[in-house]
Amino acid sequence: MKKRIIVLLITAFFAVAFSAAAFAQELKLSGEAKTGIYWETVQYQGKAPEELKQPLKLHSKDDAGGNQGRFRLNLDYTNGNGFGMRGRLDWENWSNTDSEQPKWKYAFGYGDFFENQMTVAVGKLGGSPWSTGGPEMWKELEENNNGGGMRVEWKPNFMPDKGWGKLNAGFVLNWLNSVDDSGSSRTAGFVDLLRESVLGVSYTNDYFMVRFAYRLDSTIDVRERGTEQYGHEGDEFIYRVEEYALRELLAGMQVWALGAYQGVGGDDPMFFWARNWVFAQYDPPELGDLITPFTAQVRIGYDYIDQRSEFLVKPSFYWHISIGEYQKLISVGAMFSYMQDFGTGKVWPGSPYRQIELEPKVQLNFTSSYIAFVYNWKQEYVQDYPERGSNDPIKRTQYINLRFCIYY
Repeated sequence: MKKRIIVLLITAFFAVAFSAAAFAQELKLSGEAKTGIYWETVQYQGKAPEELKQPLKLHSKDDAGGNQGRFRLNLDYTNGNGFGMRGRLDWENWSNTDSEQPKWKYAFGYGDFFENQMTVAVGKLGGSPWSTGGPEMWKELEENNNGGGMRVEWKPNFMPDKGWGKLNAGFVLNWLNSVDDSGSSRTAGFVDLLRESVLGVSYTNDYFMVRFAYRLDSTIDVRERGTEQYGHEGDEFIYRVEEYALRELLAGMQVWALGAYQGVGGDDPMFFWARNWVFAQYDPPELGDLITPFTAQVRIGYDYIDQRSEFLVKPSFYWHISIGEYQKLISVGAMFSYMQDFGTGKVWPGSPYRQIELEPKVQLNFTSSYIAFVYNWKQEYVQDYPERGSNDPIKRTQYINLRFCIYY
């Protein structure tokens, strides 16, 4: 029965798409298909390599989920009168079982009112105007595996006329969030739903952009720790800050910051974690023979989780080689990362690092597609050695990934 319902939903998805095209209404379809050949080996220092259950499999480490790959389809349809629908369909486990069918990441209808100064969206929400926006950290507080909701955005049009920039502020009413929530013996009331709301704001001008979203958390949904302990997990908030002034002074230069906090004001400090990442990237335009195209990036991160602070530095550099009319046909370079941890939850006392990683990559870039070959070497301090009959805390992981991607 479940499989039939999913098939009907997918059929309806395409039926809406093709009917919209037939009536010459604006329809945009986009998406991606990613997979790869993945081989991995794991070795604990002083011991032979682990005999992994599946050392070779279909998989891509390039933001393609945790299974064979990702097939993603995005739908953005409008009828030209300020009303439309948006949806994202993801399929990451390409088996034919009912439980692994494609899933809707989000699917909602929306309407624009008062000369586009207010937008109301209803359904399984996503595509947030207040998201972190990536890369590597993709988070939206409206996303909810347990249900949908309603989002209201206020976008006053008097601000751009005076050169003050663009403002988007609003709120989301939705259902209880985490799949780990155990529920409660009492029925949820209206006040409980208000305490699960999301408040968001974004502001953009010629010099910078900032986004911020805060999700409240009611006490009706609690999270389990252990077998008998339960607690209120706390609020969440995310942010993105991006500057626009540097790119005017130095073409190709970008600086931005992302952050996510969870468990704010919760009952158990073990629920609390925080991530703060700052990116700086220089991708200069090609200027004849003077500058060969390249992309240089560094990410600096400060995270807190499980009574442990983690400091990360992650630089990367890639040359882009053009051949004839094929611009940036080949990209060659590497990424390196260094992480150190501190605090009472430090993984291994006295360790000179928490984790170091090196990843060289060669990538062929075509129109709307790429093929990449990646080798990754990672060494880290871990805590599970006593169970393996060794006191040596070092774990070494290596993998090779031949990646394929088509985007449209």
